[in-house]
Amino acid sequence: MTDTMAEPKVGIALVFRFVAFGILMAFANILPYLLTQGDYATDGLETAGWPVRCYEFGGLDGHVVFSPWAMAANIVIAIVISALAAWLFRNGIRKTLRRWQTWGTPHAT
Repeated sequence: MTDTMAEPKVGIALVFRFVAFGILMAFANILPYLLTQGDYATDGLETAGWPVRCYEFGGLDGHVVFSPWAMAANIVIAIVISALAAWLFRNGIRKTLRRWQTWGTPHAT
């Protein structure tokens, strides 16, 4: 008996791209903290999280704020963006960018 349902093909390259874009999103979340860490010439506010700020420390009043909902939102956004980027560049980044560059121009296939 043959199975009519074809299994989805998830190659190692697609998984690698998903992980690579996930690492980029993790760096994007840490970057605001790295840029504001030890910045005591101004108000001394250290923040983390992108696009939603999930951690604040310092300031003129010395407060500490951590929002688990904002952290969860950042994780969901990172997963969605990583999956979308991995799918978008599933044929390879160079090949996809070349296809976008020649979009609409007549060329031999």
